[in-house]
Amino acid sequence: MRRREISITEFPMPNPVPMEGKLLNSVLSDSTFMSDLMRIVKADFFSTKENRKVWETMVEMYRTGEDINITTVFPKVDNKNFIDNIVSAEATYGQGILQLGCALMETYIKREAYNKAVMVLQGVETGAPLEAVTSLFSDFNKDMEDKLSNETVRSSVEVANTLADDIQSGRIQRVPTPFGSLNYMLYGGFGSGNLVILAARPSVGKTTIALQMAQCASLSGRKACFFSLEMTAQELVQRLIVGTGLVSTLEIVTQNVNWENYERAVSMAVNQNLKINDKAKTLEEICTRITLEAQSGNCQIAFVDYLGLVRYSDRQKTQAQVIGEITARLKSVAKECNIPVVLLAQLNRESAKEARSPQLYDLRDSGAIEQDADVVIMLERPKDDMGTIEEDKIDMWVRKNRGGKIATDTPIHLIGNSNYSDFHEETHAITYVPEPEPEPMPAPMPEERTNLFDEQEEF
Repeated sequence: MRRREISITEFPMPNPVPMEGKLLNSVLSDSTFMSDLMRIVKADFFSTKENRKVWETMVEMYRTGEDINITTVFPKVDNKNFIDNIVSAEATYGQGILQLGCALMETYIKREAYNKAVMVLQGVETGAPLEAVTSLFSDFNKDMEDKLSNETVRSSVEVANTLADDIQSGRIQRVPTPFGSLNYMLYGGFGSGNLVILAARPSVGKTTIALQMAQCASLSGRKACFFSLEMTAQELVQRLIVGTGLVSTLEIVTQNVNWENYERAVSMAVNQNLKINDKAKTLEEICTRITLEAQSGNCQIAFVDYLGLVRYSDRQKTQAQVIGEITARLKSVAKECNIPVVLLAQLNRESAKEARSPQLYDLRDSGAIEQDADVVIMLERPKDDMGTIEEDKIDMWVRKNRGGKIATDTPIHLIGNSNYSDFHEETHAITYVPEPEPEPMPAPMPEERTNLFDEQEEF
């Protein structure tokens, strides 16, 4: 039996238009409370575009110092709506105008909560994933907070004071990576609110490097969440265990494991701070899970492996538009949760064909990746003098580094272990030697004064 879709029209809300007309007519009759009313009422509170236009017109007139009354507002708005629904409404005076504003805000919140509740019911009826349904609740709280807040514009002095408090309290922290040269360029690691792109061609090692970054973050005390759309949680943990060198992939496959070494490897490779999610597949599920984990204090850095496998529901958009939506949303989540989000992505084939190091324009499918990212790190396998790819080495290029040291055209050289499951810096590709201070120049000798009379010819 097919489930019947729930329609919002089956549960009609009370009509807010009469209340809106009453409030607007009250302002036309007495605009002395307009300043206080603007702190309460937003344009979105009005249910019709005609009433929103009247409110926006009155707000603009108040800001420019114009008189607000029936004769001045009438020529600027929809005349029929103005006469039928506003001027004809009963006006309220004095403090009652502010009470009307509060009542309108309450009605708006109820209407939005009602709409959201119907969407939740529709999601449940249609069998939507739990994460998608749960996200509707978290999104509602955030939407209401944003729409009702009067702090959309903050004083720069206030922001500076907040920054000072965050610095003194230790809230301004970077999440370190396993690579010293990269940490140097990032001023200690990935910054809060950053969207980091880790890009490479297939099979170069971006998942391995991302896992090492997540492992390093967790070992430093940060709580890391790794979202895998390509590999299972067991496969990822196996990579970490094999990376210790105490257990091999062959031993695991043949079930010939030295369990003492296995336990030692587990204690070295994993810990409670590293969480892996291999179930979330859609953009909505991933963003919701990151938000919920961050709000509960269980996620201080998130990894998404990888961009090309993130499912997006809108099939009418082009691939480039979809990629842009995904990167923009993950950047927004990073800012809202105040954590770094590391997104793995693929490079196109052009750099390999042209035998050159990868550049920003090699990011596959969309220029939005480059625009939304704060940091872009690219990986490639170098070649030896004979032109053969060196499987145990990776060159790491920092192509964009907003808020850190300027990106250089010198790679960070990484070298792997025997099974290429763990990489470390071969040498510090960037040598940071402070320039010697220049020796003080000797003070110039005073020039001898010239006797003008000596230069004159004898008469």
